[in-house]
Amino acid sequence: MYKDCSRLDQALAWAAQRYPQRPALQAEDGSFSYQELDQAVDGLCEALRRDGVAAGDRVGVYIAKSAAAVVAIHAVLRLGALVAPMDVREPAERGARMLANADMDYLLAAPSSRAAAGQVAAARGASEEARAVGGLWLFGLPGQPGRHAGDEGGYVLFTSGSTGWPKGVRLSHGNVLHFAVWAAREVGLGCEDRVGSQAALTFDLSTFDLFSSALAGACLCLLPDYLKSFPRDVAAWLDGQRVSVFYAVPTLYQMLLLKGGIEASPPRALRAALYAGEPFPPQMLKRFLQAFPDLPVYNLYGPTETNVCTAERVSLAGLDTPLPSIGWAIDGVEVEVIGEDGGAAAEGEIFVAGPTVFAGYLVDGVCRDARRLVRFRDGEERLAYGTGDIGYQAEDGRFHLQGRRDHQVKRRGHRIDLLDIESAVLALPGVENAAVVASHGADQECEIWAHVVSAGASLDDIARGLREALPQRMQPDGVEMAAKLPVTANGKIDRRALSALHPNGE
Repeated sequence: MYKDCSRLDQALAWAAQRYPQRPALQAEDGSFSYQELDQAVDGLCEALRRDGVAAGDRVGVYIAKSAAAVVAIHAVLRLGALVAPMDVREPAERGARMLANADMDYLLAAPSSRAAAGQVAAARGASEEARAVGGLWLFGLPGQPGRHAGDEGGYVLFTSGSTGWPKGVRLSHGNVLHFAVWAAREVGLGCEDRVGSQAALTFDLSTFDLFSSALAGACLCLLPDYLKSFPRDVAAWLDGQRVSVFYAVPTLYQMLLLKGGIEASPPRALRAALYAGEPFPPQMLKRFLQAFPDLPVYNLYGPTETNVCTAERVSLAGLDTPLPSIGWAIDGVEVEVIGEDGGAAAEGEIFVAGPTVFAGYLVDGVCRDARRLVRFRDGEERLAYGTGDIGYQAEDGRFHLQGRRDHQVKRRGHRIDLLDIESAVLALPGVENAAVVASHGADQECEIWAHVVSAGASLDDIARGLREALPQRMQPDGVEMAAKLPVTANGKIDRRALSALHPNGE
């Protein structure tokens, strides 16, 4: 059913041949059939080529999520270049750092983002002057022309780096395609489907939206960003657009439950819901499953560096586990729990090997492999990527998360995983959502704070429940009640913002 493509740009071209008159893209700035979208991509691709952009070049797409951005991404890929979607809301200096670290050749902007793109280009040391290309604006960036000739192109997604320099995660065509084909098959995506796209194009969830949809000949429907703050409007949009498949972060599903009214007025065409990016609080997930007992719901797991590597179809019966399940390894991908000695262990860090694992980080323009040799359970050594997530594999083959290396703190001599505490908070009756963070006061003493959105539980209820559930060494130093938790641009809980609320342990 799905074309055996070797490159991402082939998916759209194939869909245009097979489904020329079927709807391909629905957005506020334009709607396209597959034939029309293919022609628009061809036109921009040729315009970029005439203006000197060549196969192997690296192009940042500095366009807000829109039909224009989708056309630009496909056009850069069709040209054989490397595409890097960028967030137009980022500060200019940060955008310039992204361009520098990935050694980008060009920056492509829309008329609405031209001025901001000029500031980013200037911060990178380039001219703010741009050339008009196919209705867009192209900025040349510093560097020897043709220095990336022979590069196979592909995809770059930027993630936060601990040094303050954003890391460019380089994904090959094969990395993205393996996931896109698997996901399309898993949910039975077809040409009658309408895929609701809420993720930013800079977020790895968007690779499902863009490429699984094209592989299936489905229609991609872009949710306007301004609607995300209004859950009832999102619910109405899902229904009005006849969205049949929706892939989002759990935070958005929770908003739809709490303020969107989807239990009373469910989207009528919805036939599959997928989530990823962060854990789904068990009580809220249970509520969602109870509200939609016949709806297939999929939990997909994996960092940007591996895209999705494990998954499961979620059920009410499957929620009866002490720690979050992330499912089984997807087809063709190998997942192992590795101990401190670099070999398979009962508990340890989750490592991933196989076709979805990224090519490496772009650092100073060079792709640096971040995999290392580890020994899997079969005794074979494999190059694999360490996710930083700590977990174990159950007897049924499912993997379960216990925490993260970077969520482990040491307090009063005890090593504590913040996810352990967070799981205990989320399991308490009357808790809607929660996040547990650490902060360090002036004396550098680690303090642990639980931020809780209540669904009826009082501060005393939470304190009493935690005393019963956790040993003394793991008790939070404080519990803050909140109407809602802050979220990042990608819709995940903003843990940095929560930590910053307690700069002095107060």
